[in-house]
Amino acid sequence: MRNRRTFRDQIVYIFLVTFFLMFIVNLLIFQNMKAIIDNVDSAYDGNRKLMEVRDKLDNLQLEMHEYINTKDENTLNKFYSDEDAYKELISDFKHVSPMTELQIRENSLYNLSDNYILYVNQAVLAKKTRNVEEYQSYQSMANKGYEYLTAYMTDLNNTMFHNNSVSYRNMLNLTKYTEVLYIVILFLTGGLDICILLLLIKRLVDPLRKLADTAIEVGNGNLDVMLVESSSVNEIGIVNSSFNQMVISLKDYIEKFRKSMETESALREQSIRMETAVKDAQLRYLQAQINPHFLFNTLNAGAQLAMMENADKTYKYIHKVADFFRFKIKQNDHTSSIGEELKIVDDYIYIINVRYSGEIIYNKNVDESLLNVSIPGMILQPIVENCIKHGFPEVEWEKRIDVSVTEEDDNIVISVSDNGLGIPESVIRDIMNNEKSGNIDSDKDGGIGIDNVIMRLKNFYNSEDVIEITSVGPNMGTEVALFIPKEIKEKENVQDIDS
Repeated sequence: MRNRRTFRDQIVYIFLVTFFLMFIVNLLIFQNMKAIIDNVDSAYDGNRKLMEVRDKLDNLQLEMHEYINTKDENTLNKFYSDEDAYKELISDFKHVSPMTELQIRENSLYNLSDNYILYVNQAVLAKKTRNVEEYQSYQSMANKGYEYLTAYMTDLNNTMFHNNSVSYRNMLNLTKYTEVLYIVILFLTGGLDICILLLLIKRLVDPLRKLADTAIEVGNGNLDVMLVESSSVNEIGIVNSSFNQMVISLKDYIEKFRKSMETESALREQSIRMETAVKDAQLRYLQAQINPHFLFNTLNAGAQLAMMENADKTYKYIHKVADFFRFKIKQNDHTSSIGEELKIVDDYIYIINVRYSGEIIYNKNVDESLLNVSIPGMILQPIVENCIKHGFPEVEWEKRIDVSVTEEDDNIVISVSDNGLGIPESVIRDIMNNEKSGNIDSDKDGGIGIDNVIMRLKNFYNSEDVIEITSVGPNMGTEVALFIPKEIKEKENVQDIDS
């Protein structure tokens, strides 16, 4: 099988080649321009330094004369400050062998400056000691040194300027050459990119044009068109192959569709008849439903009759069933206490054990101080009912249900566990995500499903972390733990104290 190179890969390849080529060219141009700019910047650096030295020299000469004429201490301090600055500037003109011709001249300037500084210092010192003859002599030598220095600096500055002008012209020519080279490379790279792009577009457009013409024919209803052949191994080849397969599949589909029209029409009529029958059955079911109050009153009457006939076991059983229905009627969506919820579980277990000959062992471990805590009504019995319905079918070992009510950290924990078949992890995940599972009943038997319990708990406590379902593995049972926030109990205690 040939390696498939997508158009995206080709475009990315072209882009990367062009990018790196332009990057290298720009990098070279940048380095070249930077070197030119640095040279231009430093070309006249010598002239600038020489002008600074000349300014300080003029200041020293002026300050020497001013001090000799006035003996002003401020002038003297300024003189010494400018002298230090002059020494620092002139030190850049001192060189060691081997030296170029320009460096030799700069070195001579440094030596002349050194002599000049000696003369002006001697003249100032003689003035301070009132040695008239000596300061006049040194002042005269300083004046001659100043005149010679200024002339020497002017000549050196002209020489530097001439040399720098030649260098500047060379750099300017190099800049123009670099600019021309950059433009040529830019045009060559751009032209290469355009040629490759045009070639790529041609390879893309030609097969697409053929495909479009064939698609127009198919759109007009002609499914007997000649299929598009393509030797490309890129996206165009894939599209052509898929289009050909689509045309073939479309022919088959139309043929099957024609054959299924009559069958579908018959099924539609049958569906309408079945829907009508279902609605009639639903109506009959609603008409036949027994009013829960009527059922409760009937059970009470049966219990009274059993008591009068001294049928104690029958009386107790009917009484338990009546209490169970009375609690369901009373609770509906109201709240109840943990104690009331446990009472309805006790009744339910009793009723079930009568049906199953007492084969379910029921244990409770309850903190008595928590019995008055309010919780949503009818949340424990549906959990116990699920344990029996889904945990114990086909179980041959001893069947056991354990219920506990304890305090842990910030929660009251109500745990219902069994030793039945267990629940697969995928089913637990569906239950917690409020997705209907084929293994867990919802409300289809007239009871309250586990999904309803979870929804009411989350809404009542406005929290997602109110229930946890754990099953270690097959035949190892299931535990359902409810987490009731302890703050609910604290609020109830405060209300009891206030009342």
